[in-house]
Amino acid sequence: MNKRLFNIHKLIGINVLLFFFISIFFGILTIFRPYVSFWEDSQKHISNIEVQNINFEKCIKEITKRKYVGEDGKVMRNDFIKLILPAKEFRSNNLIQVNNRPNFYLNPNTCKKIKPKNFTISKFFELIHYGRIFKSLVAQMIFGFAAVAVVFLCLSGVFLIIKNNYKNKKTKNLKGFFAKYHRLLLLYTLPLVFMFGLTGALFNLGIYSTPVMTNYLTESKTSNLLTVEKNILIDKDLNLYEPSQKVKTLDINTLYKKAKDSFSDISFYAIQIYNLDDINARVKFIGYEPKSFFISSVYNESYVVLNGTNAEVISKKSASDGTFTEKTLDSVFYLHFIRTFSDIPRVIFAIICFTILFGVTVGLLLWMQRAKKDKFTYKVLQPLSYTVVLGSLISASLLFATTWLIPKQYMYFNLLNTLYNVQEVLFYSVFILIFIYIKIISSLYKVTKHSLFFSGLLLIIATLSHNFTSGFNLFKSFSLGLNEIFFTDLVLFFLGVLLIYLSFKIPTKFFIETEEIKK
Repeated sequence: MNKRLFNIHKLIGINVLLFFFISIFFGILTIFRPYVSFWEDSQKHISNIEVQNINFEKCIKEITKRKYVGEDGKVMRNDFIKLILPAKEFRSNNLIQVNNRPNFYLNPNTCKKIKPKNFTISKFFELIHYGRIFKSLVAQMIFGFAAVAVVFLCLSGVFLIIKNNYKNKKTKNLKGFFAKYHRLLLLYTLPLVFMFGLTGALFNLGIYSTPVMTNYLTESKTSNLLTVEKNILIDKDLNLYEPSQKVKTLDINTLYKKAKDSFSDISFYAIQIYNLDDINARVKFIGYEPKSFFISSVYNESYVVLNGTNAEVISKKSASDGTFTEKTLDSVFYLHFIRTFSDIPRVIFAIICFTILFGVTVGLLLWMQRAKKDKFTYKVLQPLSYTVVLGSLISASLLFATTWLIPKQYMYFNLLNTLYNVQEVLFYSVFILIFIYIKIISSLYKVTKHSLFFSGLLLIIATLSHNFTSGFNLFKSFSLGLNEIFFTDLVLFFLGVLLIYLSFKIPTKFFIETEEIKK
């Protein structure tokens, strides 16, 4: 039984580890999404401001002085405004987004309208982490099944370790080295790996399969869960009445303080204004409760609705009032994304994830050491594995570099009446090029050495190009208190230096020797 289970573990592992590698690698970048998000767009190079210090009256005047046409072709009502507030931890954004206006953002310090980038690498990293490669539903589902396989690998791996009673002795050969550290690293990080697999499966196969379930439960009336009357993902908007009697709505800053008083501990990230300057005015403040983080993160919203004319509480919901389904979804979301992490836990979490990444990489190398070199699967998976591992590193580095190297007017190109983003095309092209390079060079040691050097060089270029192009160098970012931007530049530069250093110091013993290396 042990041998059969081992063979099944090995077979499933080699088929899903590449998907897991991609998810973990870009997941690490997603952990630092607030930093990347602020760094990549000069419109977000603004000092932080506390929500209570935002001049909401000035911002509302900026919003209501224009008329907007919705997707239905009708003029949108100016007395209905939905704001997403600056939130580094929750939304990875330091701007005010007018959620029910097309591409409408405000600088929270000045309330002036600005236009941030449409394509952001911080969001793109997150999409790749989800498995949204080529924006394909099929790819998402494959990542979901890979997550299920990771759960099996965790359970079977623990069983094999207990059954075989492995000893952590000093290894004498490369195969033993890879086996030891694949086993140890993933065993020590097992709770997190298991949680990633379980929650990743729930997200990719649960939430993204809802169109099928929704279509069935509504008897083919709709596949959009958000249009169903009882929606467990997003609370419906309040009723919007026809204008009746003009009454000045109380200052939003005053109402914000009142809303804060309604909770012992809450962080508001959204404000919804209904029937502005009318007798029926209501203002809804939405947030999460940091002390109840396990059941208060995204789906189980805490909110309070205030009367816009007298600040009386109309309705209120805390995290503990949520339904079982809302609490369950929120706990799954929190376990997978850890949205409310502060910076120190964020770094610790990233280090643990990097350990998992190294354990996965060692597992791939172990399979290559044990596989028969003349088999078709080896001939395919060996270059493919190096393509995924090295391609992920180079493509991510290239996205950082091109963020500030490519002028805005050249960020998009039209081909056959379809608009493409240059950075996105470059990202996918890197994997094709690195695969071709592997086949041409036929020396994995040289390919790895060159990939590390080139990735490091790109990260250094990313830092330098940002400093010269954005108008915010390291000294200016530090002096203005733009900590996220300052530390992003610093980390990218030193990470680039480290990769270049490793490219010169990487030992040949970690590679399956080719004829060229032997010579």
